[in-house]
Amino acid sequence: MPPRDEQDYEQRRQQIIDGALEAFSARGFEGASNKAIAEAAGIASPGLIYHYFKDKVDLLHQVMIERLPVLRLLDEVQRIMELPPDEALPQLAERMIEVYSRRPAMAIIKVAIAESLRNKRVAHMVSEAMPGRGLRMLSAYLARQMEAGRLRRMDPDIAARMLVGPIVAYAVTRFVFEQPEAQAISPEAMARATVETFLRGMAPE
Repeated sequence: MPPRDEQDYEQRRQQIIDGALEAFSARGFEGASNKAIAEAAGIASPGLIYHYFKDKVDLLHQVMIERLPVLRLLDEVQRIMELPPDEALPQLAERMIEVYSRRPAMAIIKVAIAESLRNKRVAHMVSEAMPGRGLRMLSAYLARQMEAGRLRRMDPDIAARMLVGPIVAYAVTRFVFEQPEAQAISPEAMARATVETFLRGMAPE
């Protein structure tokens, strides 16, 4: 068991992360002042935040890493690495849509994307935390399946984007813009159709 001081440190750190999640979701990145974050976290001094985090961008980064289920989804890719595509990809597609359907997650993703348009440091951090790492892992999986003869050979980076693109577009139109047409399509149907179409196009020659 870690020493009491370490436990207290980590408990307070998690408390601030939870407060930042609440403040960023409600106010956006710019609107979430240190005071608002401290109030949401239940700490007396806004300055205490920077005892635990380098700056506000670092705090947003930690919120994404520790509170976004979309990042935990990357662990799924490791788990399914040895499964054949007709087993692995439906699981992955369904989990992706499920993750995007969670409102706190989508709120933080919107905050991160909006701030990325203004701040190159945030843009780089978001890219590495979400699409960059995820696409690299998926590309590695697809390359392995191509080597095994289960998928036709092509650039695995392109193949990964062909698979993920329709799912992300569906998630954004359904859960962000709440378009009626997207609302009429169930997540299960979208995941199934996306994977079936992908696998038909990627069938070994």
